[in-house]
Amino acid sequence: MSKKQIKQTTMFGTYAFPSYEEIMDAYAKEFENYILPKGDTIFGFWMQTLADLEFLDLELQGLTDEYTIDPVNRVVNLKGDEDLIRLRIAHLEKVKGKTTLYTELVDKFGDTNAYAFHNLYPYKGKFYPRVVRTLINAFKLSQNSLLLDPFNGSGTATHEASLMGIKSVGVDITPMGIVLSELKNDLLFIDEQKLDFSLNELQNILQAIENKKWEHSDPVIHKLMLAVYFDTIDAFVRTSRYNRKGKAGLFIEKLNYIKDCHKKTMEIKEKYGLKFEPARIIEGDILELKNMNEMEGKFDACITSPPYYFSIDYVGKDKIAYDYLGADMKKIESKYLGMKNNGKPKSIYRGLPPRVAMYYDDLKEAIKNIFWALKSGGKLAIIIGDSTVSGKKIPTTMATKKFCEEAGFEFEKLTFNPLLGARNRAIRGESVIICKKL
Repeated sequence: MSKKQIKQTTMFGTYAFPSYEEIMDAYAKEFENYILPKGDTIFGFWMQTLADLEFLDLELQGLTDEYTIDPVNRVVNLKGDEDLIRLRIAHLEKVKGKTTLYTELVDKFGDTNAYAFHNLYPYKGKFYPRVVRTLINAFKLSQNSLLLDPFNGSGTATHEASLMGIKSVGVDITPMGIVLSELKNDLLFIDEQKLDFSLNELQNILQAIENKKWEHSDPVIHKLMLAVYFDTIDAFVRTSRYNRKGKAGLFIEKLNYIKDCHKKTMEIKEKYGLKFEPARIIEGDILELKNMNEMEGKFDACITSPPYYFSIDYVGKDKIAYDYLGADMKKIESKYLGMKNNGKPKSIYRGLPPRVAMYYDDLKEAIKNIFWALKSGGKLAIIIGDSTVSGKKIPTTMATKKFCEEAGFEFEKLTFNPLLGARNRAIRGESVIICKKL
């Protein structure tokens, strides 16, 4: 008597292998049943780390009267001004069943950080707009508040503040940083028609720039075309993937991207009735901030990320721009933190290379100047990370916390934010240090 062969069924209860459509349908049901949050106030899909939970908690402290977070089911229960929360919060997809403004930004631009003009130019070392938005909310900043970023770089903090209707001042020493910060600010207030150019006009503009004869009566358009040109040339230097498009093709594509960003930003502004606030951009040195007497005790908060000059070549990234503009790169570098003491640190930091020790000297002085610029009760958030120099880990995070306390700040909180996918970076993650001026 022969034994009957026993057929094994698939996970779908059938003997035949399922079709692609059946597989996708089954996974869709699994996703709906076990992954999608159940509730009317739910997490954004971009919340991926424990740091995101801490940031959400910070935001809710600043925006609500009362709240609870359910991390298992990815939902929040809250009480407060629902319309305000919906307009400002950066970690929730919906509030009481209605989509948040931040979710619409993410959906419209297809990115959690490259919305509005944040992706205008690939500036090295900039921090995340979502973190800035989170901290603005946590600090309860309003239209009557004034925010400072003394290491403004390409203007992430000031641009995000502008989008939220918050007054801000950005200070930076790099000429390219100033150009980009001003552009991000100015593009929020430019007429869309000014961005319209014919194909022939754009080809002539490109030729004029290459011949160093480019001029325009509108300084915004003048700077914009130069920034697009620098970005275009940099792309060709970095990779050959754009060779088929050609220089003119890529130049036009990048300008069209900015036009599209402008259109989307204005659509969201109109839909939500937003009022953008122009930022004040100053080319200056944080170490000379006290020379600006009007800055003393003026700011409600400071959100900043000091550059890692000893591990990241900020000026080198913009070499194409500086060569074109005839800027002295050595002179620019000499203004960086840690570059002003002729190779001799003022203090002794055991085991640290001299260039790091000099950076620490200047960072300590910069934090003292921030303390001077803040109002009593003003909040400080410094986004900083531990980098590696010559194989040695540099403990910049805890050193920065110490410098803040020595300057007179009261330490409140430290949140570590991993940089996902950063295995090959000198910096694997950053910490947000929050302090208060007593």
